[in-house]
Amino acid sequence: MKMIRNLALAGCSLLLLSQCATQDEVRELNYQIRAVNQKVEEVRTKAVGTIQKRQASSVSKIDQVEEETLRLKSRLEESEHRASQFRQKTGQDLATLEKAVAELRTENEQKIEELAQKVDRLNAAFSKVQQERIRAAEERAREAARRAEAARRRVVTAAGSSGGTVKVTPDRRKVRVGSGKVVAAAAPASGTPATRPAARPAEAGEKAQVQVVTTPDATAGPFSRAMALYKAKKYKDAYRMFEQVLSGNPKGAKAAETLFYMGECLYNQGEYDLAILDYQKVISNHARDPHTPAALLKQGMSFEKLTDHETAKIIYKKLINDYSGSPEAATARKRLANL
Repeated sequence: MKMIRNLALAGCSLLLLSQCATQDEVRELNYQIRAVNQKVEEVRTKAVGTIQKRQASSVSKIDQVEEETLRLKSRLEESEHRASQFRQKTGQDLATLEKAVAELRTENEQKIEELAQKVDRLNAAFSKVQQERIRAAEERAREAARRAEAARRRVVTAAGSSGGTVKVTPDRRKVRVGSGKVVAAAAPASGTPATRPAARPAEAGEKAQVQVVTTPDATAGPFSRAMALYKAKKYKDAYRMFEQVLSGNPKGAKAAETLFYMGECLYNQGEYDLAILDYQKVISNHARDPHTPAALLKQGMSFEKLTDHETAKIIYKKLINDYSGSPEAATARKRLANL
């Protein structure tokens, strides 16, 4: 019985002890649960805050992206508008340029037509002057023939009345004319009667000042004689001699040079419009001759003398373009700069 009672007491004590242990464990577990819940709450709070921050940052970035997209769209629209304006302006500029080119073409065509008309007028004037010169030359030739015939008749009459023979010497001689100048007279043609003019005796106390005027060598060729007359500044006589040279051989080796010096004779006499025509014959018919650049230069200078500066500019530019390496082109550049 006592044993049972002891066992009962032991069981009760054990039960009490087990209950005490369980309550402590429950309290410990509750404490741990609260601590875990607190940590969970802290973690949750932190996570939510982080997520909210990240979300706010993402929203801000999205807003920035949208703003940047709007700016880019605005720039694209502005660029497209500017490109449209540029295309429109370019089209207008092209239309204006085409109009200006058409006006310049029309103006150039008018100038070319005016120049052609001017050349035609000059050619007509030249033909008229040439015809007048031919008629004048024929008249002079007829007059010379009449004088020669009259002189021959006078000589024959004088010879018949004197009953003798008149002897004419064809040698070259010097004849005193004017106030003591001595001119070398050309020998008359063989068989042509001639008379020797009487020399004027020098007055008392007068000192004879003799000046010998040379004439071209009769044995030289026609071109050389013409050049001698040109160098002696006898431009009219030189022109007539050059005309004879050209008529004798219009397509010879010296044709271009002859035409050029014919123009020079007229230029030095102030007949610039006629000189232009002779220079033009050199330019048109002898483009590769060495005298062509000089003919172009003198033609431009002739137009300058006639105060036609626009035509002179055109000729100088042609000379510079076609004969850029020639000395005449360098002169043309200087004269063009002064116009």
